[in-house]
Amino acid sequence: MGFWKRLKTIGRKQETITAAQIIDLLNRGTPLMGFGRQLYDIPEVRTAINFIAEKVASVPFYHARADTDGNVKTEHRSKIQYVLGIRANQYQGPQVFWTYVITRLLLSNNVYIFPDWDDAGQLRGLYVLPFTTHEFFDAPNGEVGIKFPAAGGGYDFHYSDIVHLQRFPTQNGGARKQATRGYVEIVDTMQEQAVKDSKNSQRIAALLINKAQLKSSDQKKRLEEFKETFLTAENTTGFGMIGPDYEVKDLNLKSTPLNKELLESIVNYLYVYFGGSREIFTHTATEIQLSQFVVNTILPFIYQIEEELTYKLFSLNEIGHGNKVQSEMADLEITTIAAKTTFFKEMMFGGVMTRNEVRRRIGLSRGPAELDKFMESKNFQTLPPGDYTVKGGETTSGTESE
Repeated sequence: MGFWKRLKTIGRKQETITAAQIIDLLNRGTPLMGFGRQLYDIPEVRTAINFIAEKVASVPFYHARADTDGNVKTEHRSKIQYVLGIRANQYQGPQVFWTYVITRLLLSNNVYIFPDWDDAGQLRGLYVLPFTTHEFFDAPNGEVGIKFPAAGGGYDFHYSDIVHLQRFPTQNGGARKQATRGYVEIVDTMQEQAVKDSKNSQRIAALLINKAQLKSSDQKKRLEEFKETFLTAENTTGFGMIGPDYEVKDLNLKSTPLNKELLESIVNYLYVYFGGSREIFTHTATEIQLSQFVVNTILPFIYQIEEELTYKLFSLNEIGHGNKVQSEMADLEITTIAAKTTFFKEMMFGGVMTRNEVRRRIGLSRGPAELDKFMESKNFQTLPPGDYTVKGGETTSGTESE
């Protein structure tokens, strides 16, 4: 929130909380939540979560300001822009910070971000709080308060002071449980059995079966005879000798292998649960599939981040003067070189971008001043009223032109 909004809250208990206290809380907290840890231990799920988190984190956020004429510019010198674009906090840059934020969000359905302000009301950093659930309460001044049961008291805030992102929203926040428990148990069970089968298959190749039914005392005697026969045989090549009283039965543990079809089906369900597919997370998706993934999965996260940061980092007065947090999605939405080339070409000939703006977007230095002028195709120009003749295909002296 902005400086003027903070002036009204000086003296409250929660205003004494500093970044140092939050860092201490992070050091005492757990890096990942309890019920999400088992889910995160599945390699395919971890890959999917990290894929989504890194895609969201690759989207740059800006402190933008719009004037009354609709012109939008980035406030490059603001402290909010520094935090959004350069260093989220003293430990993390924006890419790592937002990857961590989205990872926690996907695992716990809630993530809480603490904005650290200096005495002048300038933003110094953003810190992820190590909590997965919260409780609302009525603050003394009529605002909504938020507290975290896991903190053990002392960390109560105005809800307007905490950036709160949520998945599967409920009236009081994101859903507190994942709907994946049965899937996780099936995958864990199948993986554990596969490990046991692998271990056994390396040390047990066959079984020796006694052809005759013997009493326990005779069975013990027969065992001693077998050991003596096997061990005293010439065993220089790793082979031993057994008598005709035994039947050798091959033990092929691969006759009942891991049910790969079932495992893949469950993993595919988990992929869909997190908003993707096997093609997306294994980098085999088509451009259309990638585009749908961005629109259906990534964009909702981006919109929620924009809305929360705008409301929580700016006062109502600042918002009224055009301040907001804005993202840039073009690089994520346009994935291939061919698509980007077509995009920039259409933007230039449609009079949307200048050639120097295109050069800046692809990382080239600024060109001559004439590249600041808009190029516009005649297809986009407004023609004055009149009669027009389209030339071409005329005939000369009664014969068709060659």
